[in-house]
Amino acid sequence: MKAAKTPKPFIRYETLKAWEVVIVVIYALITVVIAMSRLVLNLSFRRDAIIFYAAVPQLCFLFFLYVSLRNFRFYLIWLCFGVMHFILFLCFKGPSEFQMIGNPSGLLANTLPLLFLFQALRYYSVNILHREFVSPAKGEDGDLIENKKPTGTDYLISVIYFGTWFALTMLSASHS
Repeated sequence: MKAAKTPKPFIRYETLKAWEVVIVVIYALITVVIAMSRLVLNLSFRRDAIIFYAAVPQLCFLFFLYVSLRNFRFYLIWLCFGVMHFILFLCFKGPSEFQMIGNPSGLLANTLPLLFLFQALRYYSVNILHREFVSPAKGEDGDLIENKKPTGTDYLISVIYFGTWFALTMLSASHS
């Protein structure tokens, strides 16, 4: 007889994997460059760098980092990056230097709400459906990381997350 798996607690602290540490260190270094961007980047490249810096992790949360974000230690690190994003948003939103090309700083304000939404959707999945959600992969039988078969709810969670990301992005773009 096969023993039943004991479910992991919703909030769990695990040691970070080596690749997660590498991601955090690289992103921290990029954060320093973005924070100092007025000194080291020209205006056009700076705008593109801020867009890339803000949007890539927001999209990766559901595509590639959803398993890692189940580890509360990793989630807290990203919450700190989210707070840093908000601080950078406050610093970058005022200057008129982006007036002619559009201010990309609004994207930075989206990170914290998206992280909170991620945990809310995860909480729903774990406590109502009794399983962790997975990120559906196009044309695949399973998700990219755990090779679990996605359910209709997994697709719905993905639509909610990406719909929210898109709405927040459009909202921040309209206020730049």
